[in-house]
Amino acid sequence: MMPNIETLFICNPEFSEEFLQPNPDGPHSNTKLLPSLLSLHLDYIPLMEDDDWSDLMTYLAHQTSDNQVVSLKVVSNFPHVCPETVASGIKALVKEFTYELRPRGGEDEW
Repeated sequence: MMPNIETLFICNPEFSEEFLQPNPDGPHSNTKLLPSLLSLHLDYIPLMEDDDWSDLMTYLAHQTSDNQVVSLKVVSNFPHVCPETVASGIKALVKEFTYELRPRGGEDEW
Protein backbone atom coordinates (compact mmCIF):
# COMPACT_ATOMS: atom_id res chain seq x y z
CA MET A 1 0.00 0.00 0.00
CA MET A 2 1.00 3.60 -0.60
CA PRO A 3 -1.13 5.43 1.98
CA ASN A 4 0.24 8.99 1.61
CA ILE A 5 0.24 9.54 -2.17
CA GLU A 6 -2.25 12.24 -3.14
CA THR A 7 -1.09 12.93 -6.70
CA LEU A 8 0.23 10.28 -9.07
CA PHE A 9 1.73 10.87 -12.54
CA ILE A 10 2.16 7.87 -14.85
CA CYS A 11 3.72 8.25 -18.28
CA ASN A 12 2.89 5.68 -20.98
CA PRO A 13 0.69 3.58 -18.68
CA GLU A 14 -0.03 -0.03 -19.54
CA PHE A 15 -3.54 -1.00 -18.57
CA SER A 16 -4.35 -4.47 -17.34
CA GLU A 17 -6.68 -6.08 -14.82
CA GLU A 18 -4.05 -5.34 -12.16
CA PHE A 19 -3.76 -1.61 -12.98
CA LEU A 20 -3.09 0.09 -9.62
CA GLN A 21 -4.82 -2.72 -7.75
CA PRO A 22 -3.44 -4.64 -4.76
CA ASN A 23 -2.35 -8.23 -5.21
CA PRO A 24 -5.62 -10.25 -5.08
CA ASP A 25 -3.80 -12.99 -3.16
CA GLY A 26 -1.98 -10.62 -0.81
CA PRO A 27 -2.78 -9.34 2.67
CA HIS A 28 -4.36 -6.10 1.37
CA SER A 29 -6.47 -7.69 -1.37
CA ASN A 30 -9.69 -5.94 -0.34
CA THR A 31 -8.22 -2.49 0.24
CA LYS A 32 -7.21 0.47 -1.89
CA LEU A 33 -3.58 0.61 -2.98
CA LEU A 34 -3.74 4.43 -2.93
CA PRO A 35 -6.23 5.37 -0.19
CA SER A 36 -5.26 9.08 -0.17
CA LEU A 37 -5.20 9.60 -3.94
CA LEU A 38 -6.85 12.85 -5.03
CA SER A 39 -5.44 13.29 -8.52
CA LEU A 40 -4.32 10.82 -11.20
CA HIS A 41 -2.49 12.14 -14.27
CA LEU A 42 -1.93 9.73 -17.16
CA ASP A 43 0.50 11.04 -19.77
CA TYR A 44 0.60 9.72 -23.30
CA ILE A 45 -1.84 6.88 -22.94
CA PRO A 46 -1.68 4.32 -25.73
CA LEU A 47 -4.39 3.70 -28.26
CA MET A 48 -6.83 1.27 -26.70
CA GLU A 49 -7.48 -1.88 -28.68
CA ASP A 50 -11.19 -1.95 -29.57
CA ASP A 51 -11.63 1.17 -27.40
CA ASP A 52 -11.44 -1.10 -24.35
CA TRP A 53 -11.07 1.17 -21.33
CA SER A 54 -12.51 -1.41 -18.93
CA ASP A 55 -9.31 -1.81 -16.87
CA LEU A 56 -9.12 1.94 -16.20
CA MET A 57 -12.86 2.09 -15.52
CA THR A 58 -12.59 -0.82 -13.06
CA TYR A 59 -9.78 0.96 -11.25
CA LEU A 60 -11.70 4.25 -11.08
CA ALA A 61 -14.81 2.52 -9.75
CA HIS A 62 -12.70 0.80 -7.07
CA GLN A 63 -10.79 3.97 -6.18
CA THR A 64 -13.86 6.18 -5.92
CA SER A 65 -15.90 3.71 -3.90
CA ASP A 66 -16.80 4.85 -0.40
CA ASN A 67 -17.25 8.38 -1.81
CA GLN A 68 -13.52 8.98 -2.32
CA VAL A 69 -13.06 11.97 -4.62
CA VAL A 70 -10.49 11.64 -7.43
CA SER A 71 -9.68 13.88 -10.39
CA LEU A 72 -8.30 12.42 -13.62
CA LYS A 73 -6.23 14.08 -16.33
CA VAL A 74 -5.46 12.15 -19.50
CA VAL A 75 -2.92 13.35 -22.05
CA SER A 76 -2.57 11.66 -25.40
CA ASN A 77 -0.94 12.36 -28.72
CA PHE A 78 -3.66 10.42 -30.58
CA PRO A 79 -6.79 12.33 -31.59
CA HIS A 80 -10.06 10.70 -30.60
CA VAL A 81 -8.35 8.19 -28.28
CA CYS A 82 -11.17 8.53 -25.75
CA PRO A 83 -14.63 7.86 -27.23
CA GLU A 84 -17.48 10.02 -25.92
CA THR A 85 -19.17 7.02 -24.28
CA VAL A 86 -15.99 6.29 -22.33
CA ALA A 87 -15.57 9.96 -21.40
CA SER A 88 -19.15 10.03 -20.09
CA GLY A 89 -18.49 6.94 -17.96
CA ILE A 90 -15.29 8.44 -16.56
CA LYS A 91 -17.02 11.75 -15.78
CA ALA A 92 -19.64 9.84 -13.78
CA LEU A 93 -16.91 8.33 -11.59
CA VAL A 94 -14.51 11.21 -10.94
CA LYS A 95 -14.75 14.71 -9.54
CA GLU A 96 -13.07 16.25 -12.57
CA PHE A 97 -12.00 14.76 -15.90
CA THR A 98 -9.63 16.53 -18.25
CA TYR A 99 -8.57 15.20 -21.63
CA GLU A 100 -5.73 16.94 -23.44
CA LEU A 101 -4.43 16.27 -26.92
CA ARG A 102 -0.72 17.06 -26.97
CA PRO A 103 1.34 16.02 -29.99
CA ARG A 104 4.71 14.67 -29.01
CA GLY A 105 7.62 16.35 -30.80
CA GLY A 106 10.32 13.87 -29.87
CA GLU A 107 11.89 12.02 -27.01
CA ASP A 108 14.00 15.07 -26.07
CA GLU A 109 10.86 16.61 -24.52
CA TRP A 110 11.23 14.33 -21.50
